[in-house]
Amino acid sequence: MIYVALPAMDEPDLPARLLDLNRQSLLPRTVCVCINQPRSYHVDGIPAHLRVCRANQKAYEQIRAWEAEGRFAFGLELIDRFSLPDAWDEKHFGVGWARKTAMDSMARAARNPESDILVCMDADTSYPADYLQDIQKQFDAYPTAAGLSNPYLHVDADTLPEEHQRAILHYETYMRAYALNMILCDHPYAFTAVGSSMACRVKAYLKIGGISPFKSGEDFYFLQKLAKTGSLIVHSPSVSHPSARLSDRVFFGTGPALQKGLGNRWESYPVYPPALFERMQRAYDALPGLFQRGLPSADLDFWQTAFGPGWWASIRRNSGGRQEQFVHACKEKFDALRSLQFLKAHYRQDDVSDWKNLSLLYRKLSESGLADPKMEALCRNDAVRSLCDLCLQDWKDIRRYLFSCERHLRQERPLLPAW
Repeated sequence: MIYVALPAMDEPDLPARLLDLNRQSLLPRTVCVCINQPRSYHVDGIPAHLRVCRANQKAYEQIRAWEAEGRFAFGLELIDRFSLPDAWDEKHFGVGWARKTAMDSMARAARNPESDILVCMDADTSYPADYLQDIQKQFDAYPTAAGLSNPYLHVDADTLPEEHQRAILHYETYMRAYALNMILCDHPYAFTAVGSSMACRVKAYLKIGGISPFKSGEDFYFLQKLAKTGSLIVHSPSVSHPSARLSDRVFFGTGPALQKGLGNRWESYPVYPPALFERMQRAYDALPGLFQRGLPSADLDFWQTAFGPGWWASIRRNSGGRQEQFVHACKEKFDALRSLQFLKAHYRQDDVSDWKNLSLLYRKLSESGLADPKMEALCRNDAVRSLCDLCLQDWKDIRRYLFSCERHLRQERPLLPAW
């Protein structure tokens, strides 16, 4: 059975989004919605905060009214963490706590943790009618998988100002270039963390102790924990469509990235050089040799920097003489977060270098049989020397190409194996 967890704050369209779930070809057994906000919003006198209070109350009342009328074709649990006295205190608020509250509730409600699926959704994301059914089919096809990172594509923003469109296309290019480089180097953490587009088995959720309620990035750390406990599905026929709206509710993610992008501040969202991913791949490949010889090769120099001399010795002693266990433990140590830190430490973003790196990525994809006439022409265009030289249509062509490449490669390798 499918259980859905959905955090929401200041979502006027939330009742309609819930009603839209009636279209799903596989209905969820229960949808848990956690409407939330900080308690301070009720008393700080800030007009924007008072508006959020009113929006949350209105959505809550509308959902309750439709529930009483029997308009939802699934079970509904509505958690009030917005009204007094139940709104979040200063230590416990934000999307991480809201998502955890809803997910924990659905994990407790699950009738069969071995087979039941917990799906994360967001109120600002649209889903095709076969979305839940396709997720169920993927878990049925891969019975040992712990979780799923579902494909996504931000909604078309043609009605938005051009600078806003460029910003979302730039941000998605950053995300897809990162993912594709991870895929091409067979990185053990080659997943994309989108909170509105992930799912897991209830038993896996319980095994890892649930999701950690970070104020931002809870999806990233959640999928990282799942990847350490089992395999991840990274492909599904159905694609989710997150919103391209601006937001300052979290410290990082789509909303803050767009805010920065509109100010031309892309330093946190670079297109990393493929060579850095290849360097990480060589380090992972060197682990069996480290186990066998007890001496780190030059390919592991940056691990020495990260963890200190002899970092591997205790892992080797505790591996019980098993190379596979040693390699697994090392990959747990140098995880998705460490990989991202490595990339950030070894590359400083600028638009000229980003364009060169994007062109190099295209060359690698082209050599893998994923050539594209428009991308070929763009990379050969001497007038394009920087991301700043790209027109809006260029950005759209890049997004289309990178999305199609990721779909192709994920479909070829739909399971990120447990290592």
